[in-house]
Amino acid sequence: MTVISPIQYFYIAAAGGMRTSNFIGDIALKYAFLRQMGLFKFPELNKTRPTYRELLEFPFWLTTAISEKMALESGNETVFMKNMIRNTMQGADYNGSNVDPTFKTGSLMYKNFFFVQPIKPGNVFYSYLLYDSEYFKNLKIPEVVRVGNNRTGMLKIARTNVDIKAVINLYTVQNILGKHIEKKSDYVSHLVLQYYLMGYYTKDEVVRAYDD
Repeated sequence: MTVISPIQYFYIAAAGGMRTSNFIGDIALKYAFLRQMGLFKFPELNKTRPTYRELLEFPFWLTTAISEKMALESGNETVFMKNMIRNTMQGADYNGSNVDPTFKTGSLMYKNFFFVQPIKPGNVFYSYLLYDSEYFKNLKIPEVVRVGNNRTGMLKIARTNVDIKAVINLYTVQNILGKHIEKKSDYVSHLVLQYYLMGYYTKDEVVRAYDD
């Protein structure tokens, strides 16, 4: 998966702003695939919190998309960027800043926009796609999907025959699929409830984890 436009999530509180995650979540990817394939169904209107039950209706899953460095032990880590557009909604830039010095900055709209760090275009991510070949007989895997805040980021999807080290979202396997897998400790990340990441898993271990 190649990033072709900046991908932004408000995920990690970093010095001076908000940084996006260094991965693309498996749940976000599955919803992105469903939307692009025309299969997405809106959640129930009376649902107060996500349960992801609708994901069980579609027999395919993705592992968490991770950087080249993590997946292949070579290449690049996730590279971030800063938005280079100053906020001028309160008037013209003044002396290199985004507001006149007499303006109360607490009242400024989107005052942190310059400090948000999205994933830079050109980043490459790897993920395993596990699917029922019969189910995909009349369906086409998307070539491009939208992810990130308001789905403004874009990922170009391409197949590869390279075996990777995979990272699995424990929340998906245990809370959505109701399965138990071997715990790994080489890589662990848990910053939000829906993403409890563990790695690294081989291709055979990934197949066993998601196998019905």
